[in-house]
Amino acid sequence: MIIEYEGREYSYDMDGLDIFQAIKIEKHIDGPMLEFEQGMLTGRAVCVQALGWLILHDGDLDVPIASVKFRYRKLMGAFSAAAEKETAEEAAKEAGPDPTGNGHAAASTARKSARASSPSG
Repeated sequence: MIIEYEGREYSYDMDGLDIFQAIKIEKHIDGPMLEFEQGMLTGRAVCVQALGWLILHDGDLDVPIASVKFRYRKLMGAFSAAAEKETAEEAAKEAGPDPTGNGHAAASTARKSARASSPSG
């Protein structure tokens, strides 16, 4: 997954974690890696801080996770956007090519709902 944060792109691959990084994360969040993954989905701050350590410091074992500082909402938003994009790309791959043979994923025949606009105030 590619996370775009403050004008830069950062690669994040959960499968790329080594055991020492995983242990350091578990100590930081005071729980198992499953809690880290769940914490990323719920926005648990210590889990997001560990994500910041992984992407901003490449999971450098010499950098204390607790010392990593960044704008929480900005990084969480960037992570959420990257996760949504990755999910959409995977769904498009699973959908397969368009039966018309143009190489694009098959389009949905369902009607798209209009986007609600917020009242100006």
